[in-house]
Amino acid sequence: MLPYADARPLPEYLAWTEQVLAPAGFRPHHALPLVSVCRDELMHPFVEAVTATWGACFDMSSLGGYPLLGRTGLAAALGHAPGLDGRHRLVVHAFTHLGIDDDGAVGLVHRDGVEEPTAACGALVVARQALADGVSGVVLDRHDVEESHLVAQLRGRLGDAAPPDLATVTEMVRDLAVGELDYLVAEATDDHADLEVALLSGVVVHHRHRDLVAVSGAGVRTAAGRVDLLGSAG
Repeated sequence: MLPYADARPLPEYLAWTEQVLAPAGFRPHHALPLVSVCRDELMHPFVEAVTATWGACFDMSSLGGYPLLGRTGLAAALGHAPGLDGRHRLVVHAFTHLGIDDDGAVGLVHRDGVEEPTAACGALVVARQALADGVSGVVLDRHDVEESHLVAQLRGRLGDAAPPDLATVTEMVRDLAVGELDYLVAEATDDHADLEVALLSGVVVHHRHRDLVAVSGAGVRTAAGRVDLLGSAG
C-alpha cells in the first residue's frame, strides 16, 4: 500500500477546510491564509488553490516546508489579518510533500520537461543523506541556512539513531514544523486576546500527475486555549 493511501484530492481538501473552519468563525477572505510549504515549484498548485479559496497568502515557505519566519514574521502576518468583526484570524496551512512516481517509488516524481524522475522532497532527501553520513547538525551554514537548519532539527529529534525511510522523515519534518508554529502561535495568542489561529498540517503527495492531500492535524488556538478539529473531518 502506498503511503498516505487515505489522502484526498486537492479540491476536496480545500472544500473540507471551509467546512471544518466555518463553525469556528473562519471564512474565506475574512481570515488571512498563511502557507508553510517547500519552495519546490511542485507546491505552486497547492498555494494557488489555497489562494483561490482563502485569498492571497502570506508566505512562510522554506526548504522542506519548515517555517523560519520567527516571531517577527508572524507579527507581520498578524498586522495584515482582517479584523472586520473585532477578531483577527489566521489560517495556517503547514504541509511537507512527497513524490510517488508511476511505478510506486517513494520520493520520486516526474516533472514536466525533465526526462528522468527527480526527488521530492529533494531537500529532505539531501537532509536524510547528510544524517546517514554522520553530519552532526551543530554548525549552521550561513550559505545554506535552510538546509543546514533542517539537518539540525532532524538530528535533534533522532539523536545518534540512523535516519528512517523518507516517508517517515517527511512526517517528522511536518511534526517539527507544527511544533515551531505551535510555539509561535501560543506566544502570539497570549499577547493578543483578539487573535484566533487555525493550524492545518499534513503531507501533499504528488502521484500520477495530481496532488493528493493527507491531513495529519487540525486545530484552532485562541487566548482561551486550543480546540482539536480533526474529530470533524469528513
